[in-house]
Amino acid sequence: MDTRDFFDAQGYFESLCLSNKLAKKHGFFPCTCSGIESLQGPLEKFRKENAFFCIDDVNDGRMYQGTGGGYYKKRTFTVFIMHRHAFNNESDRQAKLSICRQLFRQIASRLLLDSRKLLSDQIYMAAGNILSRELGQYFLNGCTGLYFMIDIEEPVSLVYDPDEWSDE
Repeated sequence: MDTRDFFDAQGYFESLCLSNKLAKKHGFFPCTCSGIESLQGPLEKFRKENAFFCIDDVNDGRMYQGTGGGYYKKRTFTVFIMHRHAFNNESDRQAKLSICRQLFRQIASRLLLDSRKLLSDQIYMAAGNILSRELGQYFLNGCTGLYFMIDIEEPVSLVYDPDEWSDE
């Protein structure tokens, strides 16, 4: 399996955001970032958008040999669910964090459902073990939320192909 055939996590998570009623109701804007350090997607739209469903476009992974002898690529994807709140207003911050928590629960229920469907394509989504962390009060002034991480494993072909190499 070539990398172009791997599961399209960016497209998948964006479609979840666009099809979820709670996300639509609260105007969650799907975007990307390159880790928690940069969050360029939300920062670019911070003045125009109030809520963000941000998919990290870089991921950690590992390749390993399974017990049956085949090789697998395991990738960990991170999604940030963030909502702006009134500055220095703790009750509004808590209300917006509650929305983010509700959306996360709904996304988790959908991940459980979809993980069963993906098995037919030999895509193993670890929906029974989703790590999450809420963002601290001082993470980004005027914004609250959480992020979650989920592992996806897929078979990968490591058959040596001499046509991929030059003799030089």
